[in-house]
Amino acid sequence: MATMSWLLVGAMALCLIPWLTSLFVEDGARIRWRLEDSREAELTVDGQGVFREATVHATVPAVRRSRAPGLLRAMAYSCWFLGQMVIPGFLVWCVGLLMLDRLQNSPSVLAMLGSFFPGAVCAALLWRAGSSLVRGERGRADEATRQAAKVIVAYNALVIAAAGAWFSAHRHEEYLLGCVAYAVVSIVHVLVVRWAFLAHRDEYPV
Repeated sequence: MATMSWLLVGAMALCLIPWLTSLFVEDGARIRWRLEDSREAELTVDGQGVFREATVHATVPAVRRSRAPGLLRAMAYSCWFLGQMVIPGFLVWCVGLLMLDRLQNSPSVLAMLGSFFPGAVCAALLWRAGSSLVRGERGRADEATRQAAKVIVAYNALVIAAAGAWFSAHRHEEYLLGCVAYAVVSIVHVLVVRWAFLAHRDEYPV
């Protein structure tokens, strides 16, 4: 029961930062995404004296959209969610440094510690791409998602190749399979983010 409680608290904490980010970023971009239209409507007019109640036809304003499309918001949230993983990654990096002597300077551990820095760069690019998706600026979103896709795909392809080569020589280090799985997820995710932008490219207001 205690374990489930801690898992629930951890899940809520992981969702908190992306949620707060969405409130801050989306609120500032609503005015860009606002799209107004007009429609015909029947209005009832109350008269006085010889003028009685009447129904007239009039053109009234109607808000068609006041925020980014749902797919873009979902992709932005996923970018913020995965991008924040640099925080637990930093904690693991710190613990790894403290325990480096006990681990006898294992080459695989050194490689994992060294991978934190390019991983942090990928997280920053992912965070920037997510924010650009909902800000309503086509040029910045295009640049941010393209750059994130290029760097993240290249880096994670390198991780997969290096982990595969190391695992083939040291099959007892099964945790490398987890690294490969996360790298694959990262590649698929950033490509979907790029696809989402391209699918809604023409809907950006500026």
